[in-house]
Amino acid sequence: MKRTRAVTTAAVMTAGLLIGGCTSTPDDRTAGDPAPAASSKGTADQAAAREPQACRGGTYTWFNLRQNWVINGVAEAQSVTGSGRVTKPVRRLRTDPASVVTEGVDLDPDLVLHSLGTKLALVSADDDPKEGSALGEPGTYAPLDEPLGQVSDVKGTVRLVSFSYFKLIETDFRYTCAGGGKPVVGHVSTWGPSGGGAVNCDEPLGKDASAAAHEAVKLSCAR
Repeated sequence: MKRTRAVTTAAVMTAGLLIGGCTSTPDDRTAGDPAPAASSKGTADQAAAREPQACRGGTYTWFNLRQNWVINGVAEAQSVTGSGRVTKPVRRLRTDPASVVTEGVDLDPDLVLHSLGTKLALVSADDDPKEGSALGEPGTYAPLDEPLGQVSDVKGTVRLVSFSYFKLIETDFRYTCAGGGKPVVGHVSTWGPSGGGAVNCDEPLGKDASAAAHEAVKLSCAR
């Protein structure tokens, strides 16, 4: 089962303002998103040819796991009156793709991400690793979600800032073969769900506002 895109309402409520957005799974890239670097796969293939393959069916031990919602795009502030539309595009802030790095011995990235996806309860251990892990694959970028659309319940004129965010997942791991031997250590930097929202520059953020919303205010509302 391939990853699918889940569309929902992702919005920041400020002073009765609602702008429709979306959340997505790591299989999606919006128009204008950077494509995986063309040279990265060739470099990885060359490295794999030089490095020995690890045993199959070993055990993964995950540690130093960190999951944080981070902003990866923001638009300029836009003045909107009544039931206007948000049209300012969201510009990318992060340029780091997902990656799986191991030391000394090459591991199949699909198997590594499947194990991590299982630990995070994103996929089942019985799922085919080649069918996806619900995590961003090496060389891919978290998508920019642009909640462009009609604004409702706006009184007067407000300054709005659209932003995009995703869950950044970083962790170290150790892979141990059943027959013993020196364990393989590695590091994963990837991403999970993503979404988009908007903030009203003319109103203070609520106590439940996300870290991404606060960053959007800092980056665009002060201009």
